Amino acid sequence: MDKLVIFKIDKGSFEEGFPVTLEISHNNQLPYTDIQEQLPPAPDIPQLYEQWQGKYYGLEPVRRIIKVPPSQITNCSTEKDKKDCEKAAQALEERIKDWFQQPSLEKLRIFVQDKIAPHESVRVIFQTENELLQKLPWHLWNLFEHRQQAEFSLGARFAPPALPLKSPVKILAILGGDEKLNIREDLDILKKLPGAKVTLLEKPKRETLNEKLCAQAWDILFFAGHSSSSEGDKSGVIQLNDADNLSLNQLRNALKKAIKNGLKLAIFNSCDGLGLARDLGDLRIPQVIVMREPVPDRVAQKFLRYFLDDFSQGKSFYLAMRQAREMLQGMEGEFPCASWLPIICQNPAENAIQWPQTPIIRAKAQIGQFWRSHQVAIVAGVALAIGVTIGVGKIPGANPRIPQPVPSGAIASRISTGERLLISNNTNSDKEQGIRAVSNKQFGAAIKHFRNSLQKNKNDPETLIYLNNAIAEQNAESNTSEKLKIAINVPINDESNVAEEVLRGVALAQSQVNCTLEEISSAIDNPKRGLNCQGGINKKLLRISISNDEDKPVIAEQIADTLSKDQEILGVLGRYSSDATSQVKRVYEREELVLLSPTSTSVNLTDISQYFFRTAPSDAVAAKNLFDYVRTTLGSSVKVAVAYHPRSDYSESLKDEFRKQLSSKKFVAECDLSQANFSSGECINRAKQKQAKVLLLIPSTKGSLDKALRVVNSNNGELKLLGGDVMYNSRTLMDSGKVAAKGKLVVAVSWHSPNSEFAQKAQTFWKGAVNWRTAMAYDATQAMIEGLRRINGSPDRQRLRQVLSKPDFSAIGATGKVEFEPSGDRKPSPNIGVLVQVQPNPNGNFLYKFARLSN
Repeated sequence: MDKLVIFKIDKGSFEEGFPVTLEISHNNQLPYTDIQEQLPPAPDIPQLYEQWQGKYYGLEPVRRIIKVPPSQITNCSTEKDKKDCEKAAQALEERIKDWFQQPSLEKLRIFVQDKIAPHESVRVIFQTENELLQKLPWHLWNLFEHRQQAEFSLGARFAPPALPLKSPVKILAILGGDEKLNIREDLDILKKLPGAKVTLLEKPKRETLNEKLCAQAWDILFFAGHSSSSEGDKSGVIQLNDADNLSLNQLRNALKKAIKNGLKLAIFNSCDGLGLARDLGDLRIPQVIVMREPVPDRVAQKFLRYFLDDFSQGKSFYLAMRQAREMLQGMEGEFPCASWLPIICQNPAENAIQWPQTPIIRAKAQIGQFWRSHQVAIVAGVALAIGVTIGVGKIPGANPRIPQPVPSGAIASRISTGERLLISNNTNSDKEQGIRAVSNKQFGAAIKHFRNSLQKNKNDPETLIYLNNAIAEQNAESNTSEKLKIAINVPINDESNVAEEVLRGVALAQSQVNCTLEEISSAIDNPKRGLNCQGGINKKLLRISISNDEDKPVIAEQIADTLSKDQEILGVLGRYSSDATSQVKRVYEREELVLLSPTSTSVNLTDISQYFFRTAPSDAVAAKNLFDYVRTTLGSSVKVAVAYHPRSDYSESLKDEFRKQLSSKKFVAECDLSQANFSSGECINRAKQKQAKVLLLIPSTKGSLDKALRVVNSNNGELKLLGGDVMYNSRTLMDSGKVAAKGKLVVAVSWHSPNSEFAQKAQTFWKGAVNWRTAMAYDATQAMIEGLRRINGSPDRQRLRQVLSKPDFSAIGATGKVEFEPSGDRKPSPNIGVLVQVQPNPNGNFLYKFARLSN
């Protein structure tokens, strides 16, 4: 598995240095190690860069750029100009290399090399808002000399990963303003790509381009012609034709549509493109290739040919980029610093895209990759094999050691319909005997033991689901009724209470449709009485498989692959977090399996797939509710700080949606809850130093929740506290209730109505209160049940999606009607999307409670 190294460079300066956090992870997993350091001061680097830039700008009269300051324009390049540019480049290069050898950067380099083997493929992403840091030639760092399988890029905004490229690769090629340029060669290069379908727009009008972007799904957007970035690289402009200059912001809606339809890569083979990359990054495009400075015509063409030749022949996207960039060094006698220009800007969560391969090209690539990573072992193995063959001849049955996939048993142990225990901290002897009985297909005995277990502990949703499943199996065996199967995925780890909160909603809906709650409850309270379950969905009892992904995206994807191959499963409820949902949605889309989430709220999930639906409102609703509360209590111009978990889809989503509500469009201070040495006191002090009155807390994992609660405890009522729905946790009340109440912590959740009919009925059944996770899970299960009920004929996956997508579809849930927008989001309702506040609770089990605020 490829590895990912991210240098998260915080705000600083070349005069004082930059704080940096280095994280290493496997692709699409949370970091498994990190380290914090300080990039050392280098006050002379900006001046050296400016001196080189001035010399470079005077070199080439034919450049792909729209506007250049008059003072920097020359009509021709002389040998002296080239020598002066080379001299300035050498001075800058020597200073940067000296900077790279400073102790803190050496420590970071050694840290990476200790964790990444020389043969391992690795992406290195520099995340920074500093314009000059984005332009530095990071490839000069000897880290990349020691790790030949590494390539660097600049980080854009986080978004869910895109689907892989499929053949034919659909390319929209735009040839724009071309005064003094030869851009027809770019088109020739594109047309020769294997498995590509190229559509050409030559000097189009804005209206034409807008319509074409929206008309169909594109994989790659290509532009050649003149372009430039604004001062500070905040935005970019392309010369669309001989008369019109167009900012990408003027194409924003069309580009958003193209990205939603599957646009995976944009290549701007044109000048000064960091502003263009920033525009597209804000729209969450997976990858962009641009030139960081003005680029000579021939350099742009050579780069395009080098890169696409390798990429289309099976080389990884990032190594194709590295090799193309290094090939440009051969042109630096004529065009100094040509290899400094091309750069990838990418979504950090994005997988390495691969060009669709013919069988022959794919085999060549796999053989090459296997040879590179195993050449020492192969040579030694061949030598050993020769020796063994000479000595003893061939041993029958011997096989080469080939890396094996994860054993299916490792994933199977995470999935259960009653044959294994998943929530290990909630069990008793009857429950365990019931599980053994299910494993032996003794469903009558299993029903008896599960009923006894629930009499001892009725507040156990796992056992109730297993009881329902055993009843469905027994009835199917006796031909009393048929069964339908769906699945629910939850994160069962050291905080299994969250998983149980979700499962309670699922178990209630399953019990109601199979037996009615009254029948199940009576059978649990009186184990000797009969149990009559003759309900079901069109007389077919509902059977539910539970799976545990620990809220880890990689495990979630493996489980998704396993569930989707079980053709009995008609739909899946889950995943819990937005990150896990983002990871698995492409699997379910590929297998045409509905994924209906009760708890994933990221705005990035809106309209991601025709097979995705959700019952929880998106983070846009939560952000608006929180901001409206702040505006009402403190005014619209109040300064706000945020503590969040970078690279968490949920945390980034709520942060960004709240930021949009602010008049300044920014937070005055930001704290990183993912940092290993996070200091709650420093976070509070930083917010106060920036005169913040409000601190928004958006943890996403147990670890980041721990840190957020430390912030609550450190606050002492000084800052007004707001929170995302992860803050809605019993630990908030138990560990931080007093200070949370003093700080008047307000949390945005999907639902909170303890006096409603559903809440009262659920509380009576479970002998305990329920919350928004239970209600949203109940709504999701009810929607799935109603969808299956409305299918005419035999239920299948495609028909379920069609029913849920109908404009007139609705189901009755805990919160009223459950209806979906065409995007898969839930339609707005006055009962969902509310605010709660931590308040004293003198008459309850806890000293503090979450109380709903009036709208």
